[in-house]
Order: sequence, then C-alpha cells, then structure tokens
Amino acid sequence: MRNSILSTSLLLGILVAVASCRTDFIAEQNAAESLLGVLNNVEQSSNEVDARLIKQYVKDVAEKCQTIQNELTDTLELEQAQKLVNFCALQEHLQSCLYRKQLIDAEVIQTRNQIFNLQTDLKERRADKDSVNVYIEQEFLFVESLNEGAEQVVAELNACFETYDELKNEIDRLLIALPSKVQE
Repeated sequence: MRNSILSTSLLLGILVAVASCRTDFIAEQNAAESLLGVLNNVEQSSNEVDARLIKQYVKDVAEKCQTIQNELTDTLELEQAQKLVNFCALQEHLQSCLYRKQLIDAEVIQTRNQIFNLQTDLKERRADKDSVNVYIEQEFLFVESLNEGAEQVVAELNACFETYDELKNEIDRLLIALPSKVQE
C-alpha cells in the first residue's frame, strides 16, 4: 500500500511537473489570427476581380479578332495593324490573369483551412512551439506572396481594361469597314 501511495504521489508529481512545463501558445494564437487577417485582405483583393467580366472581355476580344482574321482581305496600315495586334493580345493576357486569380482563390481556401487546423492544435496544445513558430513564419511569407499576387492581378487587369477601352473604338471601326472591303 505504501508503494501504491508512493507511486500515486510520484505520478501526481510528474503530472504537475508536465502540466507546469506546458507551452503557452498565446503569442502563436495571436499570430495565427493576424495571419487570417492578412488572408482576408488577399481574399478581398481577389474578390475585386469579377471572373464573369473577364470572361466576357475574353469572348469579345476573341470574336472580334477571329472575325477580322477571317474577313480581312487587305493589308492594314502599320498603326492600325499594331492596334489590332495589341487588342488581340489582350485575350491571352486576360485569360492568364483569370487563371492566376483562380489559383489564388484556391490557395486562400486551402491556407485558411490549414490555419484553422493550426488554431485547433494550439488551443488543444498539441503542437511543438518551435515547429509552430517556423510554420507561422513560412505561412506569413506565403500569404504575403499571395497578397502581392492578388494585387498584381488586379493591377494587370486594370491595365488590360484600360487598353481594351483605348482600342475598342478603333477595332469596331475596322469591323464596320470589313464588309465593304470584302465587297470591293
């Protein structure tokens, strides 16, 4: 019985020692919350991009360029040809931006799930402090790169929309002139 009391006392002492050595993850939990805040900014930037609008622009550019390519029988002046080339190049650039936006959106979802899992591990104290700190640091760098990527996509799309607006009237005039050129 004395051994049983001694064993119980020893076990209780070990449990108290282990409990007192447990790591406090308050700083890591705050860092995870901050990480979610940055991730929300990335999502907000990406949501500024209307995928349907991009698809509409891609379709419009593709249709106009295909029509001109199919029906143009004459050579164009250099300036007009350059505008047409720039206009038609918008299709590929817009598609690239849309693809990158979709990748960013997928990464935001996956990263948010990982951060929620991290928060659960931190609350339940199922993590190694050093590993958590390395992971959080890596995730901050990754989320910052996502943020930069989203901002870059938005900036490139705005430039594409501006180029589209600048060239649209010239391309429309070229399209209107096509039937008369075909008839000549």
